[in-house]
Amino acid sequence: MHKHTLAKLVLVTSLTGVAACRDASPQIITVPAAELEKPGIMNVTGTATLEVSPDCADLTMTISADGARPAQATAGVQDKQRDLVASLRAIGLEDSDIKLSYLNLTPIYVPARDGFSPPHVATYRAEVTVTATTKRFDKISVMMEAGASAGVSTMSSQLRRSDLAELKKRVRDMALGAAKDKAAQVVHALGIELGRVVSVVESSNGAMWGSPYFPQPNANAVEVRSTPGALGGALQPLTLEITIGFQLTNKA
Repeated sequence: MHKHTLAKLVLVTSLTGVAACRDASPQIITVPAAELEKPGIMNVTGTATLEVSPDCADLTMTISADGARPAQATAGVQDKQRDLVASLRAIGLEDSDIKLSYLNLTPIYVPARDGFSPPHVATYRAEVTVTATTKRFDKISVMMEAGASAGVSTMSSQLRRSDLAELKKRVRDMALGAAKDKAAQVVHALGIELGRVVSVVESSNGAMWGSPYFPQPNANAVEVRSTPGALGGALQPLTLEITIGFQLTNKA
């Protein structure tokens, strides 16, 4: 009896497995017709470089004065400021070429004599930063002399390009033109047609695109070429890459 029941169980299991195999059918994955007809994308990159030279210089000068009280320090630095502005006007600078920063007032602390008490304020120091701009680089030394005579404590100069925004537009037009010319060449060579523009990506190179000031001579990342014919004696590349994505048509 036990063997007979076991035989039936084996038979039912076998039949069930056969039925399962017969019912199994291969999966068919269909791709929508819209996906098959979707056009491809062609990316074209245009690069443009314009070498520019500085056309003006900014001389930044800091004047300071100390006083026992804030009012005394402020009055002292304002006197020096008037003397400095007068000296700059005397050498030919216009009021529009002279810019003043905010007045900064800093307490100067000294430690207590006993070494235990907290430090106390000994004096106050007022500071004003004056930036003078010129397009005549031969005047920089004269401007520094005027600053020294007015009691300037620190001076530094930087070269820049005053019309950088217009130059960027020019370089962008050049890069767009290069990309369009490259796209036309590819279309002609391959015998294809381009559809609408689907993407435009800009990528700038070099330090000049993000800052109007020319890199310092000791900057390692950017090369500044000297040339006797350029104003200021330096040329800096203004470079931009523009990548345009075109949709390809389905026409043969």
